[in-house]
Amino acid sequence: MIIHLESVSSTMDAARSLLPQKPEDGTAVYADYQEQGRGRVQGRRWDSPKGESLLATFLFKTESIAFPLSSFPLYAGYVTARCLKRLYGIECQVKWPNDVLVDGAKISGTYCECIDDYISCGIGINLLQEHFPSHRRKACSVKSVSGKGADREELLKEIVKEFITNLKNSNWIKDFQSILYKNGKILTVLEGLADSGTSVTGTLMGIGEYGQMLIQTSDGTIKEIFTGEIQ
Repeated sequence: MIIHLESVSSTMDAARSLLPQKPEDGTAVYADYQEQGRGRVQGRRWDSPKGESLLATFLFKTESIAFPLSSFPLYAGYVTARCLKRLYGIECQVKWPNDVLVDGAKISGTYCECIDDYISCGIGINLLQEHFPSHRRKACSVKSVSGKGADREELLKEIVKEFITNLKNSNWIKDFQSILYKNGKILTVLEGLADSGTSVTGTLMGIGEYGQMLIQTSDGTIKEIFTGEIQ
């Protein structure tokens, strides 16, 4: 089931209202505009002019998912990257824990919540924007990268199909390593909550089965990071 709304507070809120109906896997709500799009970090929002992005939330039963739920934000990035490549020929990387990048510029982000027996997965994808506010982090869109327009509903249906195809595929994370941003390179991660102030520097050695970063520090130790942000 796909539900289209003109304007909502957020597609996450709209999708949450469907849960008492026990929706099927892949049920999606998308909107032309959302007033309070959520980001992973408190205080950050996904802002987009009306009709220029795909702003959607997808619902999946937790019992349908064959891999640890903690890795689902990365799985959503993996799905998005595969669809953007297949439909528009755009090569993407996924920046841990939840951004999809093209040449270092953000084209998409994800935000996931576990609610009752469901995962609610919000995805925002820049589609038609050609200019971005100077105060934003480096960003891009399908149109600015490929020169092509993008049909929101076509992309939405492709994403639903890709999500469903791989829900039972616990091996997707092996394929994911090849599109992991800065894999094999030295980086610094701010570990924990955004204001924790604890930084870790080392070589990114990939992602574990629970979605954690594997960082090899200068003494050769592999440190697992479950929460944080690349600096």
